[in-house]
Amino acid sequence: MDREKLIVPNQIGYLILKEDGAVLESGGDLKNDERSANVIMGLLNLTESIDESFMPYSSCERITIDYEQHYYSICMSNRRIYIVKISKSHNGITTTTSSSSSNSVYNDASDSGAVLA
Repeated sequence: MDREKLIVPNQIGYLILKEDGAVLESGGDLKNDERSANVIMGLLNLTESIDESFMPYSSCERITIDYEQHYYSICMSNRRIYIVKISKSHNGITTTTSSSSSNSVYNDASDSGAVLA
C-alpha cells in the first residue's frame, strides 16, 4: 500500500469515490474494488431515503460497518465519499468492540445479497 495514502492508523484499504459512485482512488484491500463501491453506494442511497417523520433533522455524518477483525468507516467531504477499511488488530492483538454483530449484509432489489467482509 502507498504510505502517502494512509489516512488513519491500522488502515488496510481505502476507496475515494465521486458522488455518483465512480472510483477516483483506491488502495490496499480495496484496490480497484468496484463491488464494494457499489454496495456502499447502495447503503448511502438507503440512508438518504429515511422518512423525515421517523428521524427528523437527522443527517448521517459517518457510517461504520463493524466486523470481528476490521471495520469500514464511511464519510463524505468536499463532494467525495471516503471509505477506509481499518484493522482492529494492534501489533497482532485484536481489540474487541461492544457490537454483537460480526457480519453486516446489505440487500437491494438489484442484488440478491452482497456482503462486505
